[in-house]
Amino acid sequence: MTAVSGSNDLIIVQSGSGTISKWSNGELQTVAGQGAEGYIDGKSAKALFNHPTYTAADSKGIIYISDTDNHVIRKIKNGEVYTLAGTGVAGYKDGQPNTAQFNAPGGLAIDSNDNVYVADTLNHVIRKVTPEGLVSTFAGQQGNNGAYLDGAVASAKFNEPVGLVFDETGNLYVADSGNQMIRLIKGSKVETFAGKATTVDPVTGYMAGGFHNGDRLTALFNRPRGLAYANGVLLIADSLNHRIRAIQKDGKVITVAGQGTSGDQVGALDKVMFNQPSGVALASGKLYVTDTLNNKLKVLNLDLQALKPLRSEADLLDAVSLLPAGKNMQVWLDGVQVKLNSATLPLQESDKIYLPVRMLFSSWGADIRWDAATKETVINKGKWTLSLKPDASLNVQNIKGTLYVAADYLPNISSFMQVYDEDSHAIVLESGQ
Repeated sequence: MTAVSGSNDLIIVQSGSGTISKWSNGELQTVAGQGAEGYIDGKSAKALFNHPTYTAADSKGIIYISDTDNHVIRKIKNGEVYTLAGTGVAGYKDGQPNTAQFNAPGGLAIDSNDNVYVADTLNHVIRKVTPEGLVSTFAGQQGNNGAYLDGAVASAKFNEPVGLVFDETGNLYVADSGNQMIRLIKGSKVETFAGKATTVDPVTGYMAGGFHNGDRLTALFNRPRGLAYANGVLLIADSLNHRIRAIQKDGKVITVAGQGTSGDQVGALDKVMFNQPSGVALASGKLYVTDTLNNKLKVLNLDLQALKPLRSEADLLDAVSLLPAGKNMQVWLDGVQVKLNSATLPLQESDKIYLPVRMLFSSWGADIRWDAATKETVINKGKWTLSLKPDASLNVQNIKGTLYVAADYLPNISSFMQVYDEDSHAIVLESGQ
């Protein structure tokens, strides 16, 4: 996983090799670890970790590490590695640094007083560790099994919390991975910030994951893990959805990168693919993503003040409530079903679906006119313009006096996207406007 130091250097935890590195000025430098498993404090080059995961840096440049399989919190200062808190044995105990216990600690966040907050994943609680190493339970009820309950910090329940991040006012966001939610610790209360309760698997104890954008309290996630925050926007590594999601200031959840299936690709935001992203960190206007199963660190250029929702086939289908399949094909445009009459139904010829131009675009609120000079049908909506006329390619046809356009032709000549859902016998389009 990754974090950002006060000097905007990236701190990178390589879990498999047990090394901590720093990316600075285009160079990767090893900060601590030998590339082997173990548990040794001391000189950073000789220190050993056991599957370290998350990291954070305080205002003094001290680096903190969740040494997950050693069940301790480590710190790196002036070339030395120390144990801040924990005994090296899984358990649950508050108190002094050398007697306190954790169980698979995960995400870290640091407040304005340099206290370290720990997602104590398998204890299902959030712990607080002072700079001196004193440990207390900050939120949640410890238990062998996770659960879900909002309310006072002492009575709230989590299910394998992982990612943590503070906002500018000191509110703490928690990626509650087993509950498939983002929780918010605000003052002395815990509330659900995004996601909603679903059915619980009796074997795993996890709520069912899913995928849905829109209002934050109806959105669905699938094992959310890493979190980052800036300028009122919360970014989420939605691990098993293989996506990076964002919760905007208006409370809407959008997808900003990732295709919903595992893969390994870079490039434009609508092309990049991940395989279980687990960490995110913001630095100098860029979002760094720990692409876990691809063993890569990927960087996205994001303008947090003008985020554009990713438009993929899955997003198009997610935006509509398709009806059961019927005799006639359903047509949806920008989330609204197009009402067609019996004389202007979609036509299916071979592998092409043809849509009636006038009915389709008039339902969208566009103006449609005939240009006698060019012999084209011209469609206008605001600054958006499209001209169509029958041609030899058969992408546009005049059939019995009605102009039709092939659905798969629209993305080639306009900002439209389309997907056909065979189960519902539906064609879904989005204008991109």
